[in-house]
Amino acid sequence: MKKIFELAIILLTIGCASHKKTNKLTAKIQCDKNFYFAYDDRSDFEKFKYEGQPVIGNSNSPDIKQTFIKSIRVLNNETEMSLNFIDSNMLPSNSEIFARVRIEDIRLIAGISSGVLEVDLLYQMDGKKIYLTGKNKVHVGFNKKGILFKVIKNGHYLFISSMCSP
Repeated sequence: MKKIFELAIILLTIGCASHKKTNKLTAKIQCDKNFYFAYDDRSDFEKFKYEGQPVIGNSNSPDIKQTFIKSIRVLNNETEMSLNFIDSNMLPSNSEIFARVRIEDIRLIAGISSGVLEVDLLYQMDGKKIYLTGKNKVHVGFNKKGILFKVIKNGHYLFISSMCSP
């Protein structure tokens, strides 16, 4: 029993590694730009899709918009940048970065003892479209709300780092 418990602790620690990596990389971004994110309501129609091994159990599907908003607020608190959610299609200022974000696909690729949740995100800004895939690896147990938050946060990190790279 002790060995099973130790194995579970190790797997859970490893499962958090990809999210911890995103947190560390996000904290290192130096960017003086202000970001405004708007949620595309068509994202509400996306459902979790499953590939690979069968998944045991089924947690409730999260409120995708609230998870999206939370990911921006948490990233804002973890960085020195200004990241804001706005419930509008209008750009607050000409000197800011405004992106309307749509979640286009949510899929869990499950293995025997681990899986990867991938979310395809479309960032639309000034006639330009940027497609990114947020990812997070999970081991053993997870819930949809927690893992979706981490994946969307990873996608925002990828977007911000692409806008702030030298």
